[in-house]
Amino acid sequence: MLLLRGPRCRLLIFSLVCTLTLASCSANRLLYNRADTFIRWAADDYVTLTRDQQAAFDSRLDEFLRWHRSEELPHYRDFIVNALATLEEGVTLEEAVVISEEIDLAADRFQARFIELLLATGEDLSDEQIQAFLDVLDESQAKYAEDRLVRNEETYYADSAKTMTDLVKRLMGRLNTAQKGDISLRSKQLMRLDRLWHDDRARWGSELRRLLETKSPGWQDEVRKLGETRSEARIPDYVAGIEHNGEVILSLLVDVINSRTDRQDRRMRRFLKGLIDDIDALTSASVAERLVVEQG
Repeated sequence: MLLLRGPRCRLLIFSLVCTLTLASCSANRLLYNRADTFIRWAADDYVTLTRDQQAAFDSRLDEFLRWHRSEELPHYRDFIVNALATLEEGVTLEEAVVISEEIDLAADRFQARFIELLLATGEDLSDEQIQAFLDVLDESQAKYAEDRLVRNEETYYADSAKTMTDLVKRLMGRLNTAQKGDISLRSKQLMRLDRLWHDDRARWGSELRRLLETKSPGWQDEVRKLGETRSEARIPDYVAGIEHNGEVILSLLVDVINSRTDRQDRRMRRFLKGLIDDIDALTSASVAERLVVEQG
């Protein structure tokens, strides 16, 4: 698992936004238009809501998705247009950082808005529901340790190389032997972070449990603060590892993209332009929907 944070690794986040959040052509629109269903399914894994709670959650979620479609998707479009422009003369680290910093701001906006939705939902939960939610978090933590922390070094780096290879293949198509070899070699330069991530999440989860179980006056502000200061609260070794891995991965992505063949270049441009078309279709639908509502 690749665990990244910091300005030097945002190109990876950009790629993930392109390939996973929107991920080619009309299929993206279908997936995005079903985002409310996917989020509700995910929420069901953590807590069972009453009928009234579900109705309130659905209303808040619809409002959140309307905001995301009308306000945030145009930012995603800008990311992709800028990325296409960098392909003309070859991607540089400086250009990648500029794009990635804008993506980081978008991620912060997404997180802040979604936390407000979750906090509003949390106010309606009973003590039993909160306890069930926290128990699921603990189970998830234990499952991560069972699946991830038992890996030896060879398996860990093989998994890292596969993650990177799959990501680049999604953007560029089939990779050649040299590109695969470069990814495999430089993946071994990564610092292993799975245990540090696990320990960091355990500390965060412990504090979240305290806040939710006590629900003292002002607990919502404390939860917001917990999220906003999480990066600053990390142990130095973890921060250093994140920065190191970010540099390795960003440099690798830039080099592999710049080594693309003519066929890979056409594939990448076609993929990114397809995403732009999808965003245009989604935002146009959002504008039309808003006009219908306003005109009553």
